[in-house]
Amino acid sequence: MDKYARKPVNYSMTDRHGAPAVTGFVREKKGDWEYYHLPELTAGGIIHGFFTRKSPSSTLIGREGEAFLDAFSLNEVVVMHQEHGHEVQVIGNGDRPACGDGILLYKRGIAGVIKTADCLCVILVDPGFPMAAIVHAGWRGTLQRITSRAVDMMTERGAAKQRMVALMGPSIRNCCYVVGGEVREAYLSEGFPESIFSERNGSLYLDLNKANALLLTDAGIETIHDTGL
Repeated sequence: MDKYARKPVNYSMTDRHGAPAVTGFVREKKGDWEYYHLPELTAGGIIHGFFTRKSPSSTLIGREGEAFLDAFSLNEVVVMHQEHGHEVQVIGNGDRPACGDGILLYKRGIAGVIKTADCLCVILVDPGFPMAAIVHAGWRGTLQRITSRAVDMMTERGAAKQRMVALMGPSIRNCCYVVGGEVREAYLSEGFPESIFSERNGSLYLDLNKANALLLTDAGIETIHDTGL
C-alpha cells in the first residue's frame, strides 16, 4: 500500500543495535521523514521509528529509497509483501524473503520496514544483544501470536527476555476497532481473555494493543512502551 491508497499508511522501521533503558517517545524529522522514536534507544545506536502520514510513501524505491538510506545512515532497507499472517522472516547474509509479517534483523546497516494502516506495529530490541525484530500485528496476526513468535525467535538466537524492550506503534484503538462476534469467538477459542473486548451501543470492539501487551508479558517481556497514538 502506498500514499495514494484510500487509507493513510504508517510505516515503522528498526535496525538491531543495543541501547540503555528508555523513557518517552518524541517526534522528530530527518529529511522528508517525520517519525516518533525513543531518544535513549536512538542514543544507544538503535535506528528506529514510527513514521507519520507527513512522510513520503512507504515504497522506498528509486531516489526516494536512496534519500531514506542517506537520511538514516543505512546500507539497505527490507520491505516485504505483508499477508496478515504470522511468518517472521530472518534477514541475514543475502536472505531477502518476498513475503511475511515480521522481520528479524541481525546484520548491521540493514533496516526492516513494516507498513500499517489500522494494524499495530511492534518493535522488539535487546539492549545487550545485536538483534531486533519488527512485526505487523493485525487481528489475524495477533490471533496467531506473531508477537510471541518474534520473541521466541529472538531468544532462540541469543537475546535475553529480561533485557528486551517492546515498542508499540500507532494503530486503531479500542475506541474505534469494531469487529464481529466471530472474531471474539476465534480469540476466546485460542485462550485470549474476554477483557480484550468491550461492548458499547450494540457494537463489539477489539483492543489490539492490550492483546499484544498480554502476549508480550506472557512471553516474559516486562518493558513495553506504547506511543499512545
